[in-house]
Amino acid sequence: MLDRRQYTRYKTYLKGKAATVKGYSFPVEILDLSIEGAKLKTDKDIPVENGEIIYLAIQWKSSIKAETEVRWIKQEKFNTQFGVKFIKMPIEDKEAFRTYISDYALTQTSDVYFR
Repeated sequence: MLDRRQYTRYKTYLKGKAATVKGYSFPVEILDLSIEGAKLKTDKDIPVENGEIIYLAIQWKSSIKAETEVRWIKQEKFNTQFGVKFIKMPIEDKEAFRTYISDYALTQTSDVYFR
């Protein structure tokens, strides 16, 4: 399967909270992040569909809020994983998020590049 992502994804173990437009909210784990989106997991049976708007709050160094669009959903026996694309983010959150991603990317770079 061809990976059409433009940006590098980084594995993470962050906590967050998601909410649907209809007001249903649930805790999520952020399994990976990139500048354009995230892979989320919840142990809740979530009533969402592809293309639906989800509001996401990521607990990182500060709380990052974003409006996202569900791109795929994978129901498993004890959890649900789904991918979201970032649609809107307040400017101050976007600046902080980009800084956090850059810092995280540097910590994930093999020291072979620095020899």
